[in-house]
Amino acid sequence: MALHIGTARLPTVPQDLTIAVLTDVHGNAQAAEAVITDIYRCQPDLIVNLGDQVWGQANPEQALALQRALGAVEVRGNNDERLMLPLDQLSLAHLRLQGWLAERLPLSERIRLANLPLTALIAEGTVLAAHGTPASPWDSLILGWDGQTYWHRTEQEIQDRLHVADQVEVVLVGHMHRAAVRELEGRLLVSVGAVSYQNDGDPRARWALLTRRQGRWAVEQRQVAYDHQAAATWLLSNQPVDPSEAQLHLQSVTDFFQ
Repeated sequence: MALHIGTARLPTVPQDLTIAVLTDVHGNAQAAEAVITDIYRCQPDLIVNLGDQVWGQANPEQALALQRALGAVEVRGNNDERLMLPLDQLSLAHLRLQGWLAERLPLSERIRLANLPLTALIAEGTVLAAHGTPASPWDSLILGWDGQTYWHRTEQEIQDRLHVADQVEVVLVGHMHRAAVRELEGRLLVSVGAVSYQNDGDPRARWALLTRRQGRWAVEQRQVAYDHQAAATWLLSNQPVDPSEAQLHLQSVTDFFQ
């Protein structure tokens, strides 16, 4: 469900603006706390959460509480949808995790996350936030991935997935667990690094700081150290349905670009 806005002249966007963007917490409270501490140090004007908030086993209750307290603009991720998908649409592993999360998270919160909007327009319509693409949290905008290897999408592939209003100057996406930045026809496209489950060999949690200074946008992809062992220990101490997730917190996967 893409958002559409009218053609009426928009109010002036502030010349100076600071936006903090986090994505893909995946229920990892230790990583979320470290990122949020770093975010507050930067004193942003606005915080945006690109989704996949709780689909994981490293203290999702606390991870959810930390994210709720941000008062962020939120969009839904593909794994937020999984929280409420019918059982016959889930693999066995996903079915087990859905049930495990249902025992720990309030139904009202799972319904809320599964029904967050696909997109959000902020900064007077000049910034669009989505999880994967503006049309789908299951697709990806800037990078492709086949399970082991990343590739940079062609300009045509990106254009086919974009479909945003002319006044949009910045598009923010998550989903790929890999930081990347592209410029296309004067528009800044940002794939924000994930808070949890890194895919570049560096286990630090990620988030992005988007700034507008004197009318020009810039982005800083930030990395934050956190206690991976504590995340893995909490997970293994709380009857996980997939204990192998602990290893993802202890040792970052390295997926390569072709």
